[in-house]
Amino acid sequence: MAKDIFIRKNKLSLVLTTGLMTSLPVLSVAANPGISGQGISGDSPWQCVVSATGWLCGAASANTLTVAQVSAEAPAVKEVAVSKAMVAQAVAPAARVVSETSTGAAEQISESSAKAINTLDWRAIGELSPARQQLRKSQLCLGGYVEPHRPGIDYVGDPSQAPIFIDADESSYDEAGIGIATGNVVLRQGYRQIESSKAQLDRKTNIATFTDNVVIREPNLLMVGTSAKVNTDTGQAEVHDAQYVFHAQRTRGEAKTIVRAEDGTVMLTDASYTSCPPGGCAWSLNGSTVELDQESGFGTATHATVDVLGLPIFYTPWMTFPINDKRKSGLLFPAFGYEGGSDGNGFQYTQPIYWNIAPNMDATITPRILTNRAGVLESEFRYLDESSMTVLGGAYTTPDKVREENLNYDQNRWFVHLDRKQQLTGNWNYKIDYTRASDKAYFEDYGTNLSIGSLTPLSQNIYTNVASTGDNPLYWRASLGTQHWQNMDEDGDDPYNKNIDFNLAGGWDEGVGLGVRYQMAYTDFQRDHDWQFKKMRVVDEKYDVLEGEFGPGAATDIKNATGGRLYAETGAHYRFENSYSYLEPGVKVRSVHYRLDNLEQAYVDQYASGSRSDAETPGTTAPTAYLDGGMFFDRKVNFGDMAFTQTLEPRFRYVYTPYRGGQSLNPVFDTGEASFTYNSLWADDRFNGYDRIGDTNHLSLGLTSRFLQENGVERFRFSIGQILYFEDRKVLIDPNLDKVLVGGVDQSDTNLAEEQRRLIDDNRAKQSPIASQLVWNIQQNLRLTQDWIYNVNQDWNQDYALGLQYKPVAGSVFNARYRYSNRVDRALKNRFDGNNVIDPVTGKPVYVNGDLEEVTLSAVWPLSTQWSVYGRYTRDLTNKRNTDRAIGFEQDSCCYNIRIMYRNWISPEDDIDLADADKGIFFEFVLKGLGNISGSRVTEFLQDVSGYKRR
Repeated sequence: MAKDIFIRKNKLSLVLTTGLMTSLPVLSVAANPGISGQGISGDSPWQCVVSATGWLCGAASANTLTVAQVSAEAPAVKEVAVSKAMVAQAVAPAARVVSETSTGAAEQISESSAKAINTLDWRAIGELSPARQQLRKSQLCLGGYVEPHRPGIDYVGDPSQAPIFIDADESSYDEAGIGIATGNVVLRQGYRQIESSKAQLDRKTNIATFTDNVVIREPNLLMVGTSAKVNTDTGQAEVHDAQYVFHAQRTRGEAKTIVRAEDGTVMLTDASYTSCPPGGCAWSLNGSTVELDQESGFGTATHATVDVLGLPIFYTPWMTFPINDKRKSGLLFPAFGYEGGSDGNGFQYTQPIYWNIAPNMDATITPRILTNRAGVLESEFRYLDESSMTVLGGAYTTPDKVREENLNYDQNRWFVHLDRKQQLTGNWNYKIDYTRASDKAYFEDYGTNLSIGSLTPLSQNIYTNVASTGDNPLYWRASLGTQHWQNMDEDGDDPYNKNIDFNLAGGWDEGVGLGVRYQMAYTDFQRDHDWQFKKMRVVDEKYDVLEGEFGPGAATDIKNATGGRLYAETGAHYRFENSYSYLEPGVKVRSVHYRLDNLEQAYVDQYASGSRSDAETPGTTAPTAYLDGGMFFDRKVNFGDMAFTQTLEPRFRYVYTPYRGGQSLNPVFDTGEASFTYNSLWADDRFNGYDRIGDTNHLSLGLTSRFLQENGVERFRFSIGQILYFEDRKVLIDPNLDKVLVGGVDQSDTNLAEEQRRLIDDNRAKQSPIASQLVWNIQQNLRLTQDWIYNVNQDWNQDYALGLQYKPVAGSVFNARYRYSNRVDRALKNRFDGNNVIDPVTGKPVYVNGDLEEVTLSAVWPLSTQWSVYGRYTRDLTNKRNTDRAIGFEQDSCCYNIRIMYRNWISPEDDIDLADADKGIFFEFVLKGLGNISGSRVTEFLQDVSGYKRR
């Protein structure tokens, strides 16, 4: 029978300070209390304690014990009679812990030891708690590591200062100070526990040697092996032919030798490291030496290889890798992949280098090699404190090696990026967002791992913002900054820069329906000196640079104008409201004024009757009055056993803004005509921006009905509405069309282009198209949407979109979408030179159908717990051409993720007649717990699939 033995360590005595205390020499329990052999036998357990003069041990089976008092200097034994109470008093400080180990504990721990060796604490999914089952299923794991409960697991403090408790079937002790325990040996010291079949302890060195089925446990760490040495004073342990597990990090491995240092660092030789569960290993990191430092959160490997399915795919003489969320300087795991296709970059190798400068400051330096193109050095610096955040990054390349269709051949290419936010006070801050690239095609060719907001165009701005605080009914906010843009579109005009941009807005809410609003904005608009863009065309399979048709504006255009714009708006409203209706009358006045430069005299003569003063200082002021109202009705309805609340919500909005002429003298800095949608019914102006104040006299009518479930969830919504116009709209963006609407039918009316004619017709119409929206949540995971704009004046569908989305389980989505937009015919382009195709008979350009009509199918669909398929198919029905075809597969598991995709697509920015399809094969390989060895094209593709969310 196992004997429950405990010892409290005494640094003054020379007894076994390792604390293994089996019975002392030759105490015969069964017959003779004198000296009789080299071990303790019999059924009676012994309890011992270290006293100032040696060990006190006794059989705990009688009221009066025969205790052997053993001197530390000699093994001689003399018998003394002491009461059981004396022994109990001597051992009292440790008795509480001893009571946790029953006589059957050895057998239980033995079973635990065998199970740990075979499974490394891995439990099948069904053996986990319900909460952990749900978590591990979401991580696609079929089980998890469970650290078993044991005495001392919650111990806090230095275990080397804690008492040592030992269980064993048999034990002995010799005169040299060597104690030997055999059979289900369990040593506990603080939170540390060691199990084995045999243990030998040296009282002089405090070294314990364990052999056969060794299991060493500490919180979050399990090590098993064939043999081990442990220093119980320092906690240093050495395990041979070992396996190990970090429970919290869900990582494990094997090693010829594991050394657990005093500071908790784990050093391994001929070792492996993986996040794959026991019983299978899709990948592993192998090294001649591996050091795992939980304090720093990083591992370091020398002569390291990464094996996938047993095959080495990567070697490095030295590397570091993360084992938790902590940071440390060193080499991060490299990334490599392949990008095929006509303009693919070929094989890519990326080696990130991480520099942990300070707790709130770091940098990542990333050299990258693209075999088909160039070498790239990309870096990013980050800084964070209590009131600010800074990210500074950029990249620089060696000369670009791609010759064909590349304006940047043999050029060093680059980009820089700065993102800074600073909170100066509680309500005052400033922001910097600056990105600039060497050329328009940089990101298309090289991409970047940095987080950049807009890539088309690139933003270069700095703003400071301040606002009122508190609940004062008088509120305001202001901003001041400058904003420049770098155009990255090959076929688009450069936007205006805002050298000065000031905005002030605020108001006053009286609290019972009365409100006042105001806004003022001043902006100084400028162009770059070389703002005209350059257009490319294919000539003999090479790219030539041509001056595009969008170059500097003609003498009779205002496109070259620069200067300042002042906009002001003020208004008031009063809202009458109750539970079933509201009515809000309101008025406002808008005013815009300019001071312009760079006007050609020919423009001044034509549009300002020769008055340069009028042309350089145009302005417009117009009032607006509106009346907005609506009602709410509801009733209970039932469909079968389903109960709903149906609402009926009629709404109207009347808006009047008188016509203000002369707006053709206003430049168009940042204004456009908004697309017509259902939400346009409730807007006061048909323009977005301040350069035009649209005249109107109209009444918008709309009706919305909803079906709401008892819990308030909207199951169905349908809205429909139309605008009734009482006057023609005369203000347009194109100054050449003003005379057509203002002067009635003009001779030029017959010479209008089709797009201009449509615009004129829309502004003369007495009613707008009918706009409708439908949203039907058929089921919780099935949704149907429809947007329909029907032009009653021309009797055609103007815009139509129908979409179906199905998401039955997490990680799955199916989308089907049809789009149609009625557009003017377009001129057919010649693929050779990019010019219009000319009809040899009429001598005029050849026009073809310009409507947008396409259907898109996209899906991400799990085939099993680990396998998914994804793809997208887009068909241009107008031009009978596929514009996007992609198919890919993903295997996602507990420890790795593999994605591979083939894609053939046409960029939506390319002219349909001139574009060549791009195609390529892309893959991603993610080693969970180690890193990503791939590009990001597949991830970007999946992010574009509407409704996709990872399992």
